[in-house]
Amino acid sequence: MKESTHTISVAGAGNMAFRLGIALRDAGHRITHIWSRRREPGEKLATILSSEGGNTLYTDNLAELLDSEVVILAVSDNAIREMACKVAEIICNSPRSTTPLVFHTSGATDIGALEPLNAAGVTCGVLWPMMTLSKNKNIQFKEAPLLIECPDPKGRELMEELAFSLRCEYFHCDSTKRLQMHCAAVFASNFTNYALSLAYELAGDKAPYLIPTAIEAVRKCCMFHPDQVQTGPALRGDTATMERHLAMLREMGLAEHEEIYTLISKNIPHRVKKR
Repeated sequence: MKESTHTISVAGAGNMAFRLGIALRDAGHRITHIWSRRREPGEKLATILSSEGGNTLYTDNLAELLDSEVVILAVSDNAIREMACKVAEIICNSPRSTTPLVFHTSGATDIGALEPLNAAGVTCGVLWPMMTLSKNKNIQFKEAPLLIECPDPKGRELMEELAFSLRCEYFHCDSTKRLQMHCAAVFASNFTNYALSLAYELAGDKAPYLIPTAIEAVRKCCMFHPDQVQTGPALRGDTATMERHLAMLREMGLAEHEEIYTLISKNIPHRVKKR
């Protein structure tokens, strides 16, 4: 695929806008404008993107975003349709000879949220990086798989060019499959983080000693199916050990830990037996 650079504007200044904006800038694209509801984070992101030779401006005028080839709606899920309506209204009130490709970046939001833009003649799509993102943790963006949805062939080609420039693996899927993948990512990331939070609370000041076993557990799951590498008292049917664990948790007053321990221990043997 050919190397192409594009002008891009971003609505939003949160984790997604921050990381995706930096990655696209570093890939050689020109981030022209940042829009956000709150001025301070928008200006801060524009300043960051303007470093290293960039020239990104903050704007509180949504119409200015439409001069770019691509507009990214990196806003919260519940704000996507509202933003689509506002941008569509601007386009309808001020017709243009060309309109940008507009896509949102949500894993759980249907492409139908952009229908107001589609009705206004705008090419729409979804580009969701399947990776947990935060401002305070740098990542190699090329490690984030991109899930792409765009019914229009030219729009789809443009989104593929963006993915190629980021050196990301990508695949096309509809909103139904993307929602399934988003839910799967919640299990893999958010729920794992929740379990580690419970573990850290139980271990107290010795929590750092859990890090090697947590890393090894994830490493093995990357090499084999998780059910193939499952271990522990629940799988062995070691009820004596599990009862001691539960008694200790009750004595410590950790009702939340006890509930989760009981539920997961009950389900582990049934899941492994299915394989």
